[in-house]
Amino acid sequence: MSALTEARDTREIAAGGVRYTREFTVASGSTVYAGGITAINTSGCAIPATSAGAIVVVGRAENTASGGQTVRTRSGMFLYSPVSSGAFAANDVNKTCYVKDDQTVTLTSGASAVIAGPVRDVIPGGVVVEIGNGPL
Repeated sequence: MSALTEARDTREIAAGGVRYTREFTVASGSTVYAGGITAINTSGCAIPATSAGAIVVVGRAENTASGGQTVRTRSGMFLYSPVSSGAFAANDVNKTCYVKDDQTVTLTSGASAVIAGPVRDVIPGGVVVEIGNGPL
């Protein structure tokens, strides 16, 4: 897949996980789309998650916001797309997965990988990832 160009309805999986809502200012020149995996840069500003860089995933965007605006993020368990069909299997539960872009995850870490979070389930619709609840 490729990075989001509009808001998406990212399904939340309510399984008793920790949920926390925070607000961040979106970095200048960036747009964070509702439903996308959201990270903060070294300045503490929100950006769409990418596969490289000194960024930290903080949650799923609850609204669409552009540079200077405020985006609400929510931590929890969310359904995201795997990098390719069949890329995840049932025995990948509790493994760390990584950001490919703001709507896609992978098991491959790469040189400057950005952690999305632990895989909590693999279902026909995608991969349930717990994001925004701290380091693994």
